[in-house]
Amino acid sequence: MRKVIITGANGFIGSALIKELLSKGYEVCAVIHHDRKSNLPKNNSLEVVSMDGDEITKLKTKIPTGKYDTFYHFAWKGSTGNDRADYGLQLKNTKWTLDAVDLAAELGCKRFIGAGTIAEHDVNAYSPLDGATPNSVSNYGVAKIAAHYMSKAECNKLGIEHVWTYLSNNFGEGNYTLNFINFAAKTLLTGKPADFTAGEQMYDFLYISDTAQGLRCIGENGKKNMAYYIGSTKPKKLKEFIRIIRDTINPGIALNLGAIPFHGITQPEEIFDCAKLVKHTGYTPQFSFEEGIKKTIPWIKDQIDRGKI
Repeated sequence: MRKVIITGANGFIGSALIKELLSKGYEVCAVIHHDRKSNLPKNNSLEVVSMDGDEITKLKTKIPTGKYDTFYHFAWKGSTGNDRADYGLQLKNTKWTLDAVDLAAELGCKRFIGAGTIAEHDVNAYSPLDGATPNSVSNYGVAKIAAHYMSKAECNKLGIEHVWTYLSNNFGEGNYTLNFINFAAKTLLTGKPADFTAGEQMYDFLYISDTAQGLRCIGENGKKNMAYYIGSTKPKKLKEFIRIIRDTINPGIALNLGAIPFHGITQPEEIFDCAKLVKHTGYTPQFSFEEGIKKTIPWIKDQIDRGKI
């Protein structure tokens, strides 16, 4: 039986991974922020420990040494909204990632899995260019890059297997972030003008249970010192995703594609390639975008009615 530790376990991705792991017979130690109410299930194979971000080094007194073999690190403050521009907070997140590596080693874990983001590719594609004018929100992506490479070096120094993940645009029930799916669905559900960019850039979205499956597969079979993109295996132009969301809500809504100018970088399709993940781990997405959206839209509508989105 595999035994894992998960920080940020109360979040959208962490809680989904816990559900996936428990269904496969894992024992899980879930680390949650001390001022957040636990939304995790009651299960004899789940232990919940609370902490603050800067107290991660103190967890050694709360978690038994030698019991857990894999450490998933999802705890990251300021991953959405304007907090992404807070360089002080983002630098703290990078340090906390390195503290998590040190803790994993002290607890006897053999593998550390870090949560990266597709935004790392966006930053690398644009910020280094002469004349580039990145906005301060890119501090989030820069901090993730630093956490990626520094945690890799720290793991190799300490003799722990390091695996990094590039998380896609994850969506599904329980996601309260300001992601594109929530934004687009709310726009269409509330009757606002359906103004979007032309949507010619390549994009990818992944239903949350498939994200959890990918993370489990990486924990089980991912190769050390590798970075894996977890996606749908079927990226396409953003406008095609927008049309699917529209058709699920109301096919009669007129889309104003191109009403908003696009100032970003168009990523090549290979950025969204999951071939390495599939080959190394056996990962196979179970939900198409259409299936995931049909499950998610009713939940978004309910949350809008409740004033939560």
